[in-house]
Amino acid sequence: MAYLIGLPLLLLLAIVQSAVLSHLLLLDGRPDLVLLAVVAWALTGRWREAMGWGLAGGLMLDLLSGAPFGASSIALVLVAFLVSLTEGRFWEAHLLMPLGAMLVATAAFYAISIAALFLTGQLPDLLASLTRVVLPGLFLNLLLAIPAAQLAQALCSALFPPEVRI
Repeated sequence: MAYLIGLPLLLLLAIVQSAVLSHLLLLDGRPDLVLLAVVAWALTGRWREAMGWGLAGGLMLDLLSGAPFGASSIALVLVAFLVSLTEGRFWEAHLLMPLGAMLVATAAFYAISIAALFLTGQLPDLLASLTRVVLPGLFLNLLLAIPAAQLAQALCSALFPPEVRI
């Protein structure tokens, strides 16, 4: 059921991220909507689905961007795996958990993306990439982390209500 809702949602987020948000920049950074969705879904405790979402969303981003094909997919699956190490246990424990998870996830996502560029021979200026793309993108992702996690929690509760025993 989550894939029936998640895949069209990820397609929409990938299109919005590639088409609309590419024109609304903070320096050269933008929020990564697909990354936000994957991390937020992994924080709900449904990390296996989040890894599938990461693969599908990454493929959609790879098709819509000029980055090396597969880089976003690999990065999003690995990010979902990193977030899955919490197995959703910390979300209820602390309200600010999405900020920490998004901080680590964004850093890992950009590190893998920059490594993929280096491996394909496209040598970006590392200092300029960090200051003009990574840090503004991290800031925007952190701004949207808590609302994204709350929306994912509400969607998870609507799709998978807890069992009630009589």
